[in-house]
Formats: sequence, C-alpha cells, structure tokens
Amino acid sequence: MEFDYEVLIIGGGPAGLSAAMSLGRLSRTALVCDDNRPRNAPSTHVNNFPSQDGIHPAEWRKKTRKDLEKYKTIGFFEGAVLSVHKVDQGFVAQLSSGATRNFKKVILAYGIQDKLLSAPGFKELWGKSIFHCPFCHGFEVRGASLGLIANGELAAHGLPMIYGLSKDLILFTNGKTNLSEDLQETLRRRNVEVIEEPIDHLIYEGEVLKVVVLIDGQKKERDALFVAPIFPFQSKSPIGESLGCEKTELGFYKVGERGETTVKGVFAAGDNMTMMQSVLLACASGVAAAAGVIFSLVSEDFHG
Repeated sequence: MEFDYEVLIIGGGPAGLSAAMSLGRLSRTALVCDDNRPRNAPSTHVNNFPSQDGIHPAEWRKKTRKDLEKYKTIGFFEGAVLSVHKVDQGFVAQLSSGATRNFKKVILAYGIQDKLLSAPGFKELWGKSIFHCPFCHGFEVRGASLGLIANGELAAHGLPMIYGLSKDLILFTNGKTNLSEDLQETLRRRNVEVIEEPIDHLIYEGEVLKVVVLIDGQKKERDALFVAPIFPFQSKSPIGESLGCEKTELGFYKVGERGETTVKGVFAAGDNMTMMQSVLLACASGVAAAAGVIFSLVSEDFHG
C-alpha cells in the first residue's frame, strides 16, 4: 500500500495545528483537514494563553497556519473528511472533494459540538454573554451579576468557582433541584438564590444579556451566564466511532498515555478526549498525540 501522507489530521483547530507543528518539526508528512467549524467561533477572544491572551480565535489560527508554512511536509485540505477505513497497514480517507488519500496514522482533532439550551437567546449569546469556562471568560465578568445553569453534582462543582467571581449569583437549576442538603444550606448562608422554574427565553441587546425570563413570567436581571456541560459530549464527527474507537460514559474517546485510542494507529487530541478544555490545553494534547504518532512511526522505520 502506497501512502500519500504518513498522518491524517482531522481538524484544523488548536489540537490539530499543534499536532501538525510537532510532526513538521520531525519532518513527518501530514495532511491537516479543516472544514472550518471551530468550537470557539462565537467567541471574540482567546484567554488564559501566555503570550496570546485576548487574541481573536480566527487571528490565532491564522498566525499558527503562517508558522506552519516553513514545514514543507505539512499539507492542508480545506474541507471535510467524509469517511476513514482501516485497510491493511493503513487507512483510506474519502475527502469532500471526491478524492481518496492513504495514510499510516490518524489523529482525531475535530473537537466536540456544544449542546445549548433551546430557549431563544442562548445561541445568539453563546460565547458573548453565555460561557462554559470561567478560566476562559470569568475575568471579563468578575463582579457582574451572574447566573449558573446547573444542577446536582455539576452545580456543586461549579458554584464555588462562579461565586468566587461574583457574590451576586443566582443558581438556575432549570427544573426540580437535585442538590444535597449541605449544599442547599451553604447557598442559604451565602444568599445565593436557587430558581427551579425553567428558563423560557433571554432578553438581550446586541451581544449583551439583560434579563432571564422564566416560564412563569418571572424576570431576573443578569449580566452573564455560565452553563454546566450537557452529557454525554457529542463529537463533531462520527469518524472515530465508525473506526471502532471506544468512548467513556461522558462521551470522550478513551486514550492511552500517548494519546492512542482503542484502535491501533488512531490517536485523539483536544476537546474530544478530555474534560480539561481550553485552547492551551488542546494545543498540549495535540503535541502529545503527535509525539505518540512520531514514536510509532520512527519505531516502525527503525525496526523495519
């Protein structure tokens, strides 16, 4: 079997681009396939990233793609990977251009698809006034009137962090509460209001949240909301599942120390394999997956 590239990288975000850089620095050939659906597209800034704090996500990708130009073994395809099949000692990928390409290894770096509440306003304000990560967006809304949409263990996990940003906090459980007695007592002592009534819609101006409107008509003024994740996480592509890669109960690909999934030759990087989700950490996991791929490739070359 002849190979067009050694490595297929599905996803051109932080994980995929970082994996490509590591592969390029070891002169390994790779094709980065990017269908331009970045998870952080609604956001206007990348934060908590030394030397890049506050940069626009699109600008970060542009700069990183520019950095990759010197690595001549790295190619790019602007489009989707429709399918990948394991054949002999490698993989055959069908691209949205109609072409097929052969690879020795695969890195799944296509991230996850955020699940949003269906109430009007959530999609419009996602990444603007509604966030999932206090590390990424908390500094900008510190001291504001905040809301956390969560219940049960996820509420218990998120409340101390959001309360640390602002004492003006409301917990929206969006249905009957499932909180421990100890947590409910703590919330009473901290004067954190708990609202079970489901959210009907949001009132906003431009990209700025103004009011959370509940189904019973109540209105709660808030400046920003944090939302606990909805499990299981949904990958942006079914390719990993079609190859037989196993997932955890939370929806992440199971990976070993070097980022390899349960299918030999298939690696995962970025938000689709860990709860530790940020641009910086996705970059780190991309480097780790690339290192695993490189170790596998050089071992095969050396031992022949």
